[in-house]
Amino acid sequence: MYRMICLLITIPVFIQAQENTVAIRMTLPEALQIARKQQPDLLNAERNIAYAKASAREARSGYLPSLTAEADIHYNPIIQTSVLPANAFNPSGDPKELVPLQFGTPWAGTTGLRLKQPIYDPSKLAMINSSKVAADLAKTQEKKILAEREEEITKAWYAILLAKAKLEYAKVDQQRTSSNAALVTEQLNNGRALENDLKDANLRRRIADIDREKYELDIFNAQVYLSYMMGYDTLQLIDPVESLIAQSGADTTSWKKLPELGSAIASRPEIQEEKINLDISALSLNRSKAGRLPTLNFEGYLGANNYTNTFDPFGNWFGNSFLGLSFRFPIYSGGEKSSQVEKSQIQQDQQKNNIRKLEQQAYYEILNARNNLQYQYKQSLLQQERILVQEGRIDIVRSRMMEGRATAQDLLEEETKLSEIRNTLYQNLHDYLIALVSYNRSIGKTM
Repeated sequence: MYRMICLLITIPVFIQAQENTVAIRMTLPEALQIARKQQPDLLNAERNIAYAKASAREARSGYLPSLTAEADIHYNPIIQTSVLPANAFNPSGDPKELVPLQFGTPWAGTTGLRLKQPIYDPSKLAMINSSKVAADLAKTQEKKILAEREEEITKAWYAILLAKAKLEYAKVDQQRTSSNAALVTEQLNNGRALENDLKDANLRRRIADIDREKYELDIFNAQVYLSYMMGYDTLQLIDPVESLIAQSGADTTSWKKLPELGSAIASRPEIQEEKINLDISALSLNRSKAGRLPTLNFEGYLGANNYTNTFDPFGNWFGNSFLGLSFRFPIYSGGEKSSQVEKSQIQQDQQKNNIRKLEQQAYYEILNARNNLQYQYKQSLLQQERILVQEGRIDIVRSRMMEGRATAQDLLEEETKLSEIRNTLYQNLHDYLIALVSYNRSIGKTM
């Protein structure tokens, strides 16, 4: 009863949505291609790659020469004063007497070009290497997101195929139950069936009608989710070109031979991502160690200084320039650098353990996914054999009923069994396709 109430509530919304939207027929590869172009998560993953590449260019620019033009002018209300002993300029002066001297003028200015070229800076080198690895990480994360979205889209696609297959059989089931109801009516009129048999036949016919509406709603729900996963801003109904049976028979050999587990595990995006994170941790450790290493830069300056007692930016300029090397060697930083190195080492050890855990998990996932795939494949073959047997049994019962050796109830029960076996077959084919998706995902294979 609850199922019927929910169905009656949702059907008007479903019918209205279908009237306002025209379904587009396409294949699964076409749907995946559209998703790559408009799915927000995938677009953001592409932007992350572009951002990482820009960061890499920024890091490399830190090792290129820099040339800066600079100029300033300022007024000194109080000129700096120093004192010297009186005998500094006059040998006969009293050394205990202090003579005040002012250095500078009220107005002063500078202008020039400043050049700096890093020769050896381990911190900047570590940043360059880190930026390169960050770009690789962005690409791996894009691959991971792509695999996740492809899996979700494929599952939604197969859900539509399952519902469509059940819908097509529900239409056949409607005709079958209607035919059975007519046959039971004829048998009842001839005194060869009971009134209860006719009630049972009519009840099965109504159940077939409700099942058809339910499968139509299942298709619509799966189409709504598929539209969302493909990145459409508004509802776009997609009608798959493939059929469930044809799709389930398209690939039955690629998984029968177990791939080399080492390469399969290494190809999984999440493991590749963690390995790159390990490289980043190693670079972070190197960058922390680089803070305790010396730096060497080439520096130069070419300019002039201006000194005047009144504002005169065009007079009294005196040249100023230098070329040289600057060497810096950190000796003691209060233990800050040592703590950074220790934390980076701990983080690197944690990344190694994370990789081990993921590799162990991947090993068992591959084996379990393959075992499940084999089971679902065998189940689908078994159900196909059961259908052939059941169809033969129905023909026998129908013939016996016409001869008066079987009842209408016998035929209805056998027809119901066929419907159940058929639905089980469709579910097994769907589960086989989902198992195939999970298996391909476990070995790092994408569409």
